[in-house]
Amino acid sequence: MLYGAALLALIWIGWQVAQRLVILQPSRQVSVNPKNFGVPYAEEWLDAPAGGGTRAGRVHVWWLPADKPNAPAVLYLHGNESTLSTDIGLMLSLRQAGFAVMAIDYRGYGESALRLPSETSVYTDARLAWARFLERTPQATRRLLYGHSMGSAVAIDLAGHAQRLDGLVVDGAFTSAADVGRAWTADWLPLPKLLRQKFLSKEKIEDLKMPQLFIHCTADEVIPVELGQRLYGLSTGPKQQLLIEGGDHDHCYQAAPERWRHALRQMAGLA
Repeated sequence: MLYGAALLALIWIGWQVAQRLVILQPSRQVSVNPKNFGVPYAEEWLDAPAGGGTRAGRVHVWWLPADKPNAPAVLYLHGNESTLSTDIGLMLSLRQAGFAVMAIDYRGYGESALRLPSETSVYTDARLAWARFLERTPQATRRLLYGHSMGSAVAIDLAGHAQRLDGLVVDGAFTSAADVGRAWTADWLPLPKLLRQKFLSKEKIEDLKMPQLFIHCTADEVIPVELGQRLYGLSTGPKQQLLIEGGDHDHCYQAAPERWRHALRQMAGLA
């Protein structure tokens, strides 16, 4: 019985670790930075506390100022298997659209502390980033959150706590981690009961009352567009939906760049 209990404990621990690796997919991809594209930027490091099974460590931050100090500003939160380097194209597009941009690598990603991230830790890292973002943007006309993929769930969670937030943008968003898992496997799997990394955006979106923009490409090969539409339907705040024909998950902003840019500038009061 003792050996059996020990085996079950090991299986349970392994399952918890596997969830975090599969759902959050921490990545250490580091290559380009804004300087490679002639864009001025600053690097910062934030000290994040332990929590959610993730040890304390540093969070790597990029700050890309706009030409004018009163330009609208956006905090960008990337998805799983991504880093600052992999998503630099989207960040530069945000800056070209007229925004000052801050972005982070959660612990476990890029040059941030080498840790096993969790749902709790990415939420914590995003809240730390928002506090620093407010310090960096005292004159910004508007402050937006932009979350892509898993980052959409992080942004939705942060939006429920963030002060002085003027708008939320989610790109390739989903209702919950379990719903994504069942879309990839089978509807009958009891994933809501088995997963501890839940990312329950569908239970948080109804409470958000700031303006919201939902972006999704219809040919998204990672997050079915139906999940994004379902989440949009649950929102009770002022909202808009930008459905882009074709495209893919990681580069939806490139599938219809003028429409994407116009929708964001409209959110920021620039259009």
